[in-house]
Amino acid sequence: MRFPSEFKPYLLTIQHDSKKPLNKWSPQSGGDGGRNWLRRPNYYNIAVVLAPFSPYFVLDIDGEKGYKNLQRLQIAYGKLPRTFTVKSPSGWHYYFRYQQGIKRSIGWLAPSIDIICHGYTLLPGSVIDGKRYEVLDDALIVPAPAWLIRLASNTDRQADIPTIRPQPHYDDYADRLFHATCYMAKIPGAIQGQSGHSQLLRTCRLLARFHLDDYDAQQLLIQYNAKCIPPWDLSNSKQAKDFWRKWRIANG
Repeated sequence: MRFPSEFKPYLLTIQHDSKKPLNKWSPQSGGDGGRNWLRRPNYYNIAVVLAPFSPYFVLDIDGEKGYKNLQRLQIAYGKLPRTFTVKSPSGWHYYFRYQQGIKRSIGWLAPSIDIICHGYTLLPGSVIDGKRYEVLDDALIVPAPAWLIRLASNTDRQADIPTIRPQPHYDDYADRLFHATCYMAKIPGAIQGQSGHSQLLRTCRLLARFHLDDYDAQQLLIQYNAKCIPPWDLSNSKQAKDFWRKWRIANG
């Protein structure tokens, strides 16, 4: 079970196989520190309380439709920065630092994309209907990009939401990125002593078939690296050089 240590004061114990708090709760009461979850972590679910009580909010992407709409938003406004990311049973949760004025919204930013704050969200290790929340990118939580803050803060729906009409090649690219993300999530990490270097090279060659740009491909490989045992230390110049050399070989 991994999640940022800064979440600990804001943990909330959730009922087994549910999204409902174990005890009576309101946003003003904060979390319970996950006391009951700590006693029975394999039984209870666990959540983190979000803004404005704690300094985070979540960009919730629901399914293939939400992921494609996220790609269109990024085409229109710019890439999301790397941040702590969770794979939920139905999509993806991107965690960002909260900024005053950001409002909870369900689907108005774009179909199947929600802003979650003024509440809580389940954390990795939680299970709903046999499906587990898992860490996808164990990165530091960073501030949201200016465009996302602006869209998430404006109450004028019609003035704030762009009509995104991508060209067909954008749809093709969004499809490739979505399927590459799903594919990479299923590939087991390389294991040291079990032909780990060969496994990484095979993974790079498979990823190269999706013809992604370098930024997106590298982000997927960083997420894949987190599953490796042990991960390549990308802050170490020698290991990083060895890691990325395989991508350059695979990508021609």
